Amino acid sequence: MLAMALVGIVAAALAVVPALVALRLLAFPAGGIGAALACVGAAVTGVKLVAMAWAVGARLWAPHPAAATVAFPD
Repeated sequence: MLAMALVGIVAAALAVVPALVALRLLAFPAGGIGAALACVGAAVTGVKLVAMAWAVGARLWAPHPAAATVAFPD
């Protein structure tokens, strides 16, 4: 329930905040926007690196697909 509410709040904020900035009802300092974009980029990069490491680790522990023998009918 908490996760659903959080996703709803973030979705509403992502829909409303750009309109508020465009109408100049909400002003951000120029340095703050750059810092926020840098934080988002770092977070996305971190998540991507974790996902790649997870995939590599899962692939290393999985059995090799060519290890099974194939019997051809005569």
